[in-house]
Amino acid sequence: MPSTSTTRRSSVSAVGSSNGSVSTPANLNSRSASSNAKSKPQIITPKIQESQLGEAIQFRGQILPEFKELGQPDLVHISKYERSMKQEIGEYHYVTGINTSSVIQPFMYIQTIQLNDKELATNKHMKVGTYCCYNIFSRGDLRIRCQFPGSASPMVQFVPSNKSKITIQITDDEKSRKLHKETYVSSLIRAILFADSPDRQLPGMCKFNPIQSTKDSKEAIVLLCHFLDRGPETGCSDIYNRPSLINNHLVDALLKLLSITKYYDIAIKEIENLMSAMKLNLNVLIVKILLLKSEYAKAVRLMHDCLIRIPRDGWMLNEQALFLINQNRPDLALLPAMKSVECLPSEFVCWKNLILVYILQNDLKNALLALNSSPMYVNKRKDIYSALKPSNFEFPFPLEGKIENVWKDCETFGCISGPGGIVEFSSNAEVSKTNKYRLKVYDEMKLNYTFKEAYDLLALMTKKCGWSELLKLRSKIFVMEDEYNEVVNSEKIKENKSEDTKTIKDKSTISLTEISTRFKTKRLSEKWLDSLFLIFYENLKNVLIYQNELNANPDIQFCPLEWELVADECFRVHYFKESIVAYETCINKRFSVFAALKLLNHFLSYTTNERAFDALNGEDESSAKLDEDFILNICCKLISWSARFYSEFPLICFQALATLINLPDSDATVVKSKLEYKLTEIEQQQQQKRMDMTTSDKAVYREMDNSQGVMALVDRYISWLQQFDQEEFSF
Repeated sequence: MPSTSTTRRSSVSAVGSSNGSVSTPANLNSRSASSNAKSKPQIITPKIQESQLGEAIQFRGQILPEFKELGQPDLVHISKYERSMKQEIGEYHYVTGINTSSVIQPFMYIQTIQLNDKELATNKHMKVGTYCCYNIFSRGDLRIRCQFPGSASPMVQFVPSNKSKITIQITDDEKSRKLHKETYVSSLIRAILFADSPDRQLPGMCKFNPIQSTKDSKEAIVLLCHFLDRGPETGCSDIYNRPSLINNHLVDALLKLLSITKYYDIAIKEIENLMSAMKLNLNVLIVKILLLKSEYAKAVRLMHDCLIRIPRDGWMLNEQALFLINQNRPDLALLPAMKSVECLPSEFVCWKNLILVYILQNDLKNALLALNSSPMYVNKRKDIYSALKPSNFEFPFPLEGKIENVWKDCETFGCISGPGGIVEFSSNAEVSKTNKYRLKVYDEMKLNYTFKEAYDLLALMTKKCGWSELLKLRSKIFVMEDEYNEVVNSEKIKENKSEDTKTIKDKSTISLTEISTRFKTKRLSEKWLDSLFLIFYENLKNVLIYQNELNANPDIQFCPLEWELVADECFRVHYFKESIVAYETCINKRFSVFAALKLLNHFLSYTTNERAFDALNGEDESSAKLDEDFILNICCKLISWSARFYSEFPLICFQALATLINLPDSDATVVKSKLEYKLTEIEQQQQQKRMDMTTSDKAVYREMDNSQGVMALVDRYISWLQQFDQEEFSF
């Protein structure tokens, strides 16, 4: 049975030194790995014990040929002799953010873990550590194997995912350096893209910051740029039909990194050098970076020059259309949007921008017709697998990042990992208290990515004209399947009455024109669009029922799960005011990582494109924006949640904090002051709650007593963000 020790989940957090610094993978090299207990580096890690020795590495080897894109997080495995069991056992956990450009950091990481074990390795009972990191480009695992005591230098192998290829020993030659570089870029992409993805989370997964300093950041940006020509090998988001030089996971990681570090000029210079050396067309990427930098004039000039040279550059046309949409200029955006669809008819994003233009122009007829014509595709297969069933596990509390109520909610939820949402990770008792119709809509909303985007476009159309008007418009431009069948049947009956059997046999098929002249200007609606209308109706119905209940009883009460489902339903139909109130109620009752991620993404989305948000959603929703103090509250709680799962790289929190710091009349000092006040208030509330706790609850909280609060961690994150602003200012 699993251990019922301090937690039910996995995590890693480094132990702070007396001066408040933190020993993390980025600076483990500077600490001596002496076996002296007083000076040895310390790190808290999750420990998942295998049912059979070596099964984690064996399972990884079995699924290696199935990896299609980014692969799994790095695997850290330790085999050792367990005295109490009198046998060899294997323990493992997962990691992102370790620098694999050489063996140094993985080796030091493994060495630190084994030194922090209760029992040190001996010559009689040695420990063997293995670090596995998937190389996206060469399609295989880089494995570093260390033996303690006695590992002067680790053994390094490359295990190809293609079983017909031979495992090779890595030495210090050009080919080996190339493999290390590829593996580091692979791990960097995973660290950035897995940072805020519950789907990619695994039990016992630790997320470290791969870019601790400005030097690390610049090197990472340069290296990512050097691999841009190989970007399509990394795969792409589900919104795209296929990966390209402009749309792939490597580019996504680079743009996310630039949004934090602001080293735009370094990236542009490297991209221009690559374009010159390899004759590539990466101008669309340069435009994206210029827009991130808010250099709109340069971006517009580059778009213009490129389209003069290559008028049918579909992705540049799409970028131009998107820019004009964000400037609320649908009159100018229409032509490039239409041309981009002509050039890239199989790409949903081009159709989406064309539909947005029509919505902004109140041309909902063409918006519906374009939506009906849009290409839809299922989600690409991600490299996600069910976790192995452990023999035992131990996930101790980290030493900092504590907000007691948030950590208590972590215990309630269990490990948030893999596909699924709030319902899948809620208790049966809470699910049983929830309205069955809300659970039904929740299940129906498990849509593939393009279908989710199409659903959102329906919501925008409904905001423009209302649900009843949208249904009327739909019936005017589409032949409903039932309507078509009814007319076909009635016409057949008439034909049977007026013609003899021979005449009927001589006629081939009954055309649409012959059936009814009123169908001449109509089209058949796609079945998936009909299904979306039905799902949207169920969702909207629940929202309207909730509004009526709220008007009748302003003090209405739900369990936290139902409040979150109410918020989700309102959010999906763009009733943002009602949604935000419900989310706030939910988060105050019980923290939810799903709600936090959705709200922060919403905040970042509308602050980036505020003009387009207001134009698409109307004036009534433009006032329904998130309060800055509420965003700070969510950030603190999400950072605490992440720390509990031993993540020191909550990227979306960094983006939100950076946005708050850069708001008018704000800076890092203002944000820190607000945070200090907010966290002091939270601590006082927690002290009051402790007095009313049951004995079992008090026992859980006592286990957290050795952990420090979240303020020092948030303060350090803000200082980390400031280093990029200071460097930018120095330029």
